[in-house]
Amino acid sequence: MAAFPNVKPITAMFFAFAIVLGLSDSLWIMALTMLATGLLLGFSPLVLGQIIVYAIIIVIFKSLSVLTDNIWLLSVLTAVLAMVFGVLISFISGMIYGFGAGGFVGYWLAGLPFDLAHAISTFIFFPIVMLILRRIKTLK
Repeated sequence: MAAFPNVKPITAMFFAFAIVLGLSDSLWIMALTMLATGLLLGFSPLVLGQIIVYAIIIVIFKSLSVLTDNIWLLSVLTAVLAMVFGVLISFISGMIYGFGAGGFVGYWLAGLPFDLAHAISTFIFFPIVMLILRRIKTLK
């Protein structure tokens, strides 16, 4: 999926793990995945920011997911939180690289198409990942 930037199932998987495996396991999987990605692709100060932001949105998702088991509402929530991820990562990037308030807005707006691709792909992947994980869980 390299031809489509930000179209990856990983965020949907983290959210699905939070429901199927629990919050703690999901956070561990996320942190280890981000560290492994950093090892493979190169570390930057942003890796810690990604871990923090992912932890925030996974905790929010897990907290709100107890309100419904409707897969489509949960998928909408994953898309919204994927957008929140983009905003927060842009903010952290601004803090790290010193954009300032005006620079942050420009940086975030420039990345908005990528954030939208991330949100849409997370919306699409989440029900698929949930279906797979639930089937695996029932087989055990």
